[in-house]
Amino acid sequence: MRKIRIMLFFLTVLFFSSCENMVRINEIENVITKNDLNIQLKIDVDNDYEIQKILENENSNNYYLKINVANKFTIRGKTEISANKKYRLSIILKNVNANPVIMYSFWKGLKTSVRNYTLAGENGNPPISKTQDIYNDWVTFGEYFEAQEGEDSFMLTLFCESGTFYIKEIKIEEVK
Repeated sequence: MRKIRIMLFFLTVLFFSSCENMVRINEIENVITKNDLNIQLKIDVDNDYEIQKILENENSNNYYLKINVANKFTIRGKTEISANKKYRLSIILKNVNANPVIMYSFWKGLKTSVRNYTLAGENGNPPISKTQDIYNDWVTFGEYFEAQEGEDSFMLTLFCESGTFYIKEIKIEEVK
């Protein structure tokens, strides 16, 4: 229990200390194909990374992102959420040699993290996820979630320490 509290405290401090250095960029916004929570994802500008748009083919406007991380890469967004609505979070990615991990959490008020999850993985210090495995092709990772009574916001975080990975699509869709 103590480890969980320490991890929650660390995540809270990390979130609030880095909010001022986070900015929205169009490349990330454009890979979000469905966003029923209207979450705004922002990138930490203090990290050392390069994002490249790659067209799927010459006859299409569809593209995916190649993300080269030299020293940390963080995308984060937080938004209000209503209890008892069900959602599906899915992310399509390809991992060349990086360690991307996607985490999501539920909050009560500004500073109280209630529940934390790792997409396709397990919480821990550090968290582990199948998204960190090497894949030669696109893989879709997805999970269903629902806010509970007393939880008023949802936060999504993608973190990577180094390496190259690709993002094709991010979806958050309400399930009825």
